[in-house]
Amino acid sequence: MSRTISYMVDDEGLVYSRVGSEVAIPVLDWDNMKPENRYSTHYNLERFHVFDLCGVSVLRTKKIPKSIKNKHRKFWGFSKI
Repeated sequence: MSRTISYMVDDEGLVYSRVGSEVAIPVLDWDNMKPENRYSTHYNLERFHVFDLCGVSVLRTKKIPKSIKNKHRKFWGFSKI
């Protein structure tokens, strides 16, 4: 299994990461969007097979902020940058 992370950005600016045949996709946490927190958005990373990305337009890039890269690295079990 490949232990290299590739980063991608979709049309909305959300960052995806891939390790081997799996992809970490940010999924909106609808339950935490409440009037008390002004409907702020929070995304959780979830693991999907790479074929689940079929039809999604993503652009591979290395220009990702370090804080976002570290969130993905933690999700995959890698150490921080």
